[in-house]
Amino acid sequence: MARFGGRRWDPFRELKRLQDEVDNLLEAAGLGVPFLAERRETFPRVNIYTNEDESVLYAEVPGVPMEDLDVTIVGSTLTLKGERKPSDEIPAERHYRRERGSGPFGRSIQLPHKVDVDKVQAVLRNGVLKVTLPKAPEAKPHKVAVKS
Repeated sequence: MARFGGRRWDPFRELKRLQDEVDNLLEAAGLGVPFLAERRETFPRVNIYTNEDESVLYAEVPGVPMEDLDVTIVGSTLTLKGERKPSDEIPAERHYRRERGSGPFGRSIQLPHKVDVDKVQAVLRNGVLKVTLPKAPEAKPHKVAVKS
């Protein structure tokens, strides 16, 4: 690769930079382009861990108030929907750079077990949603006594 200014020139980095700038221009103009939305980062990001009694989901939802969040469970599928509203503090025409997305979002996540829906708990604290998903009794391991 060629060197420019002591730095290796990477055509893919330049293409990515150009792509990001075009995305920013389209977003600033309020133009939604479906094929660009597909390569956008998934929101919200989630972590899920599981043990023998439950699974726990953590979702990053900064700036989303709890009244704008909707958590539903059908079988072993959790669906998280909500809306991240744009800041009203600064008029849109005054933005120099705008990277924080806004608008409705939704994710469906297949859990590794059925859930006891009557015992599910969801807590929003400091922009992180924690959903505790106890396993349904039939999803928990059962010890079988061995007889001789």
